[in-house]
Amino acid sequence: VSVTSRTANPVQLTASFGYGAYTVDPAKVSIVLSTIPLEMLASGDFEEAQIVHVQMLWKPRAGRTPVSTESTNLSIRYVVLVDGEVGLYGGGGFGWPRGTPGKTGFGLNISGSNLALLDSTDGFRDLLTPARLSGSIGAPLDEAVAIRMRDTVSQIVTNRLGRPQWVN
Repeated sequence: VSVTSRTANPVQLTASFGYGAYTVDPAKVSIVLSTIPLEMLASGDFEEAQIVHVQMLWKPRAGRTPVSTESTNLSIRYVVLVDGEVGLYGGGGFGWPRGTPGKTGFGLNISGSNLALLDSTDGFRDLLTPARLSGSIGAPLDEAVAIRMRDTVSQIVTNRLGRPQWVN
């Protein structure tokens, strides 16, 4: 996955998400991924991490779904944790599913999305807004892990901001 700023001097943030899971409910598919294991996130024993929470709100259909730069079927939250600071980015975009939700594995090819900083700690330096996220993500089906990861990240962000903030 890469997040590239849309500025005069573009900055690019790339990540390989090796940890995470997805869950399915009647209204959406949620994929939660992290660059570090859930146990490290929960313990707080890390210097930096990136977490992405992508919700596929509806499945595109060939011949029926308009695909353009304005198309949206994804809701995205992207969290950057570094040196005790947090930056929470959010936006929407378009993604093509790989696999069938509810089966063993599921993924998305994200052709592009828009992100902007939604909230941050005072010491966080935003180098990305406005930005575009693209790449491929995927995860195994595991509702318990996906919910635990989402709740853990929400608690970390809440603690660092000093006020409740859901990463959802």
